[in-house]
Amino acid sequence: MKVLVPKKSLADTLARVERIVPSRSSNPGLSLLRIDVTEDGMELSGSNMDVDIRARFAVDAPGRGSYAVVGHVFSQVVRALPGEDVQLDLGDDEMQISSGSYSTKLQLMSPSSAPVLNFGAQFGGSIDAAQLARALSAVKYAASVADFQAVFRGVKLELADGRMRAVATDGFRLAYYDLKESTGLLSEVIVPARSVDELLRVLSDGEVKLALEPAQLSVQHGNYSLNLKLMDGTFPDYERVIPKTFPVSITLEAGRLAEAVARVALMADKTTNNRVDLFVKGGELRITAEGSFGRSQEALPVLQEGTDPEIALAYNSKYLTDALSPADGEVRLSFSGSNSAPSVVTDLGDNSYLAMVVPLRTS
Repeated sequence: MKVLVPKKSLADTLARVERIVPSRSSNPGLSLLRIDVTEDGMELSGSNMDVDIRARFAVDAPGRGSYAVVGHVFSQVVRALPGEDVQLDLGDDEMQISSGSYSTKLQLMSPSSAPVLNFGAQFGGSIDAAQLARALSAVKYAASVADFQAVFRGVKLELADGRMRAVATDGFRLAYYDLKESTGLLSEVIVPARSVDELLRVLSDGEVKLALEPAQLSVQHGNYSLNLKLMDGTFPDYERVIPKTFPVSITLEAGRLAEAVARVALMADKTTNNRVDLFVKGGELRITAEGSFGRSQEALPVLQEGTDPEIALAYNSKYLTDALSPADGEVRLSFSGSNSAPSVVTDLGDNSYLAMVVPLRTS
């Protein structure tokens, strides 16, 4: 069977699908990309056991057929093709790929060797894709990357009547983002943060369809369908640890504060959590850092409020800049006390976002 497809369509789709199909696995079948040619076009599908993905796009093809190929090899070849169009000659045992003056042959595997994937056709919920992407992007940085931290490696989705909240925490920082719209689903689920990254890569404009099945969240958006395996466990009662009273708070531009912290942190000691010290007094924020190569500082004017005249705290600089990154415009940084009492970042231009950072212990 001969299939004609624009290189850009094939390469763009493969770039998203190939990320999920592992190049190496103890299960050889997981390294395979399944290719299905139908009357409607071509489907590419694969899995890493945490995420299943299927992508559809239009091709010029005379019939139907199912095939399988080693995913990362196919993707490398397609990215290197010289022409604007690609011809795939799909046989029983091999596939010839031609583009411009170049051609090569790849061995085909039995499609039955690839994972058997089922993508639902019934979706009980939906949400705007751009809104979902905003919520997930705003919080995923706060999820843990340590395998031993179980549910802290995930993003919790609270799906309620009239609202949705995405929340992540690693125990030292926390972020949540509220959407004031209903998905049509009522549940609380935890999606692995790595799976959230893959979902974000396929989200654009339009509607996202959602379905909750046992142990997985199914998503359909545009030409992409994904099954995201859910995490077991109980997410911590995070609202209990968010402070409500603050003896000192400051207001300033998020970007200006993040840039100042990043500059000062260049001198921070990398072996002591990239520590930067913040000192607030008299409407001024002074940021300092010291390490084996020197010492740096920067002072910023701020709007200072609260009952205490001054406060001094130390932070992991990356944790602080991560908490500021989703905000666009002014933020309020509120200090609930000294040492390990959490500090809270609120976006004054978007009250859907809140972040919490635990300061470093200094004594």
